[in-house]
Amino acid sequence: MPSINTDFTDDEIQQLEAVRVQWGLADVNEAAEFLAKRALRLGMVKMTGRSRAMNLVSLEDFERTTE
Repeated sequence: MPSINTDFTDDEIQQLEAVRVQWGLADVNEAAEFLAKRALRLGMVKMTGRSRAMNLVSLEDFERTTE
């Protein structure tokens, strides 16, 4: 995933630290990434009614499947 610099408040860091400990993640940035991905997955389920796999697809793979 691309690196994005984010500034968290002390309260947000405290909440992310709780998530990090609960899920055994390496740091608060990984916890923030985990929560963002989880929110996307849950949003997709609410929109479509189905669970979808989110996988990184390269342009070459996409072009190969659309030919």
